[in-house]
Amino acid sequence: MVVYDRSYEMPARVTGFDGSRVALVRPAGLTWSVPPGAIRPATAAERRQLRALAALHKVKTRGTHRASPLPN
Repeated sequence: MVVYDRSYEMPARVTGFDGSRVALVRPAGLTWSVPPGAIRPATAAERRQLRALAALHKVKTRGTHRASPLPN
């Protein structure tokens, strides 16, 4: 489930629950936990943002990211 964390102001995926806190993760591996009142369901745009970040992270970690050529 993708949620928006109001305290960090970014979307993340729920990975579980730790007592009274919700465990979250971002595509690059950042993990943290927040109280349930700090999150809300992500909007369609926020879910797209998280998917785009995951795709970018995948490309960068495979070493296939190509830099734009510099102008002459």
